[in-house]
Amino acid sequence: MLHSNGLHERCGCAGATGSAAAAAPFALTGTERQYERSRPFTLGSLSLAVTLDPPRRSLTGTAVLGFERVDRDATELELDAIGFVLRAVELDTGAGFKRVHPSYDGERLRVRVPVRAARGRLRVAYSATPRKGMYFLAPDADHPDRPEQVWTQCQDEDARHWFPCHDKPHVKLTTELRVTVPSGLRVLSNGDLVSARTPRGRPWTFHYAMREPHSSYLVTLVAGRFDVIEDRAAKLPGARTVPVGYWVPPGQEADARRSLGETPRMIELFGRLTGVPFPWTRYSQVVVSDFVFGGMENTTATTLYEHALLDERAALDVTTHELVAHELAHQWFGDWVTCRDWSHGWLNEGFATFFEHLEREDRLGRDEYDHGIDGDLQSYLGEAGGRYQRPIVCRDYREPIDLFDRHLYEKGSLVLHMLRRELGDSVFWSGVRRYLELHARGIVETADLQRALEQVSGRSLERFFDQWVYRPGHPSLEVRLAWEKGQLVARVKQSRSCPEAATFAFPLELELAEKGGRARRVSKLVTDEADALVVPCAEQPEWVVVDPDLRVATALQLDAPADLLRRQLASAPRAAGRVQAARALGRRDDVPTIQALAQALRKRSEAWMVRAEAAAALGRIRAEEALVALVEAAGVEVPRVRRAVAAALGGFPDARAARALEPLLARDPSYLVVAEAARSLGRTRDAGARALLEQHLDHRSWADVTRAGVLDGLAELGDEAAVPAVVARTRPGVPTRGRRAAVLALPRLAGGRRVREQLERLLDDPDPHLRIDVVRALLVLGDARARGALGRRLGVERDGRVSRRLREALRDLGDASALERRRMSDRLVALEAQLAELRARLTKLEAPRARKPAGATGPRSRRRP
Repeated sequence: MLHSNGLHERCGCAGATGSAAAAAPFALTGTERQYERSRPFTLGSLSLAVTLDPPRRSLTGTAVLGFERVDRDATELELDAIGFVLRAVELDTGAGFKRVHPSYDGERLRVRVPVRAARGRLRVAYSATPRKGMYFLAPDADHPDRPEQVWTQCQDEDARHWFPCHDKPHVKLTTELRVTVPSGLRVLSNGDLVSARTPRGRPWTFHYAMREPHSSYLVTLVAGRFDVIEDRAAKLPGARTVPVGYWVPPGQEADARRSLGETPRMIELFGRLTGVPFPWTRYSQVVVSDFVFGGMENTTATTLYEHALLDERAALDVTTHELVAHELAHQWFGDWVTCRDWSHGWLNEGFATFFEHLEREDRLGRDEYDHGIDGDLQSYLGEAGGRYQRPIVCRDYREPIDLFDRHLYEKGSLVLHMLRRELGDSVFWSGVRRYLELHARGIVETADLQRALEQVSGRSLERFFDQWVYRPGHPSLEVRLAWEKGQLVARVKQSRSCPEAATFAFPLELELAEKGGRARRVSKLVTDEADALVVPCAEQPEWVVVDPDLRVATALQLDAPADLLRRQLASAPRAAGRVQAARALGRRDDVPTIQALAQALRKRSEAWMVRAEAAAALGRIRAEEALVALVEAAGVEVPRVRRAVAAALGGFPDARAARALEPLLARDPSYLVVAEAARSLGRTRDAGARALLEQHLDHRSWADVTRAGVLDGLAELGDEAAVPAVVARTRPGVPTRGRRAAVLALPRLAGGRRVREQLERLLDDPDPHLRIDVVRALLVLGDARARGALGRRLGVERDGRVSRRLREALRDLGDASALERRRMSDRLVALEAQLAELRARLTKLEAPRARKPAGATGPRSRRRP
């Protein structure tokens, strides 16, 4: 499952130091440790016949579940079933179905089973109007173009809302669905299509069979009007093939092939990497509207949200490959081999996230792989530094969805990357294959992966898993490089990112080149809070890269001589090493450094991520020469680099920056560059910015990203006169991403009762993503009087993601010290903006003095004011 809360939407949060003081505890007050309930009977099969009634948003169904006894003394079979109207319940223990009288409280269905019965079948006839799990879409006044669709989303434990089951990942069963729908709607479900009856003018019925066992959260049903596109079949060993299909809204075949067309190659690639060919008979991807996540890995039939389809303009610098790879990887990790319970959910999501980068490496090369891993690191550090830190394997949660965070996804991916680098490719992939083959069709926990890797490597990985998986946090590293009397000395200091974190054992590795010599590597195992690596060098090295293979997931602070860093920026062999240099140089303010960064930005043969990092570094320096370099690069040919330039220009409250941004806002071919230019134009605080931004408020774009950028720009501008325009974009009918941006802009433009009440009214909006951002906006507003509305919403909230945010907000708004920290943070941001403006003015005043003829007095300061 992939969340939808950024661009496709796993946005890279800004890097953070991960200080313990910045983050609150993960476990909220009243949280109880979660353990799996007993399974005296296990389910082995489900045969489900349902008839959908879209106008009433309901269904009628008959479920037949096959079960076997595990506990010889058990007398009661218990199933999850929420909100059902039971029509009949019958039990067959060998003599045919007989009516029984179950106990049912609206959430659990309990049936007495004779002790002598070793196995049997239970038939449940029912009707339901699901509040979760199954979603009915239809046009309405605010959304006249919304298609008629029905789709399900069962993860984490929502299958119980539309069919009876043991709704936990550790129970796997075969499934068979017969689905009757209104004429004209096509149905997709798990496994193979057995039959389809489509009589003219009468309801249609589709019969699907999934003959391999899978968990209830992976069961899917999608109904709607789709074009079905058959791509080339994926080729597997032994002349076996896997049919690949795309179900997309009518008329979007070109977008589908553009966005999803790499799927057959990925199926072949992942089979080669794991040593386990694709384990199912076919693979489909269906694109639906208003999906609650970015994607969902239902066995053989992934569901994707509508923004997975890219038009030609979006495809300039947006890709769906990561989303496709993520959900496809789950067909092995999550569907074929499934986590025992959600506390081990990183075995599903960490692997799927890791495989995004493996696909990128295969398609684009090592630099892109490293960039993806670095993106995971920055995203995890953002959550660890700003929200909370927790062990990856964690039982302290209220609802399973609480765990689906940057620790589960990105930190899980980082753990797998570090294991790959620690063990080497051959051993690592041998261990992954052993893990998959030993537990095929079964359930796993973290110890199973650890044991598989230990068995093939002969190494103990106890300390590794203890510090990275079973305990929270990461090492925050300060590395200082110096060349002293024929020696390169790397002094390292590690601090704990939170009190519960370990003192980490990790390899400190350096890659260095001496004049006229080849690059070489040296390393040392660091186990203490302070250590040093000493390398004999006759002369100062040409360049040094710290941790060149990203073997340590750390918040790294690198202190090195500027000339060493400039040579690293120019000559390090991999892009990751050059990015490291650019980041470190962004903390310096001298002309040679600015020139080196500007040169890297202009260099057409340089990797795009290095050029983008050079632009970001120039933006942080904020000197006159840096502004000139960025203005000159505003039309750079690569959209992703152009976007970084636009973002960096926003750091300069200068009319020249605003003038450079205006053409990007008006006519750049990239949606994302337009959006970034809008944000930055607001940050410049230019006098004409509001009028210009409001002109672009309703320009159409993929995923509404340009409107969101414009609204962010208005928020950055801070002009209260923009409030009416922003409020208008919070209303239903505006696409989701635009509404969310408007909601988040409001508390940055104005405060007081009217804004608070406007936000409180939106707490009942049907869109869960919007409700999350309303909660965030109320936190930014910082008005404790919002606690009443937040508490009332919590009392009726059904979406676990929103519930978590509501509880956090109630905690923080009730904590005076937390509110004061938030206000101090806001004041700090404002002071930094004022400082940048004063610095820019000072630089302008200094420039004429610097051009004085020889003999003129007055030194030119390079210091920050």
